[in-house]
Amino acid sequence: MQPGPRPFQPPPREANPRETSPREALPREHDTRDRILEAGAEVIGAKGFNGSGLNEILLRAGVPKGSFYHYFGSKEEFGVALIEKARDEYLESLRKHLGDRKRTSVQRLRAIFEETREECASSGATVECIIPKLALETATLSEPVHAAVKCVYQQWSAIIAQVIREGQAAGEIDRAHDADRLANVLVMMWEGAAIRMQIDRSLQPLDDFLAFVFDSLLHPAR
Repeated sequence: MQPGPRPFQPPPREANPRETSPREALPREHDTRDRILEAGAEVIGAKGFNGSGLNEILLRAGVPKGSFYHYFGSKEEFGVALIEKARDEYLESLRKHLGDRKRTSVQRLRAIFEETREECASSGATVECIIPKLALETATLSEPVHAAVKCVYQQWSAIIAQVIREGQAAGEIDRAHDADRLANVLVMMWEGAAIRMQIDRSLQPLDDFLAFVFDSLLHPAR
């Protein structure tokens, strides 16, 4: 028996290059959010959180205000997202150095501060990271933004404290030090040196920090 005629089937429609599936649209949306965050980091880094207007940030990002509220419910929520992004990037760089088991604990600690020192040198004795800049505004920041900044410093200190404990266990660092307190002191000293660097417009405060901490403070019991 011969098969009957096949029903007519239209040729497959060619894909419209302008049409994208929801999965394909995600990268573009992600890029828009990143553009807003990058523009915010630049503007807020220069003018501070309270001194930066949303319109200026969006103008620099090249996106309409509606796009901003698609990703962020408020300027405070945006500030928290900025801090979390900077935190993730910085903690990732910390782990790169602190996870290098070919180096001693003290060498790993020194590497993270020396790398930041080189970054400051390349930017002209200024701090590019937005977190220290926002830290100076904590008295006037909203509670969510203030809490996000505080959390970053707590995480930073906790990571350093763990490496200090490793150094103490290996006999590189005096065990008489309380690791958590020493880590907090190192963070405070570094932030103070960074502020003084910007006041003096000189890297000398960072160099003084490195010399004191690694030549006098972090050493085995004597």
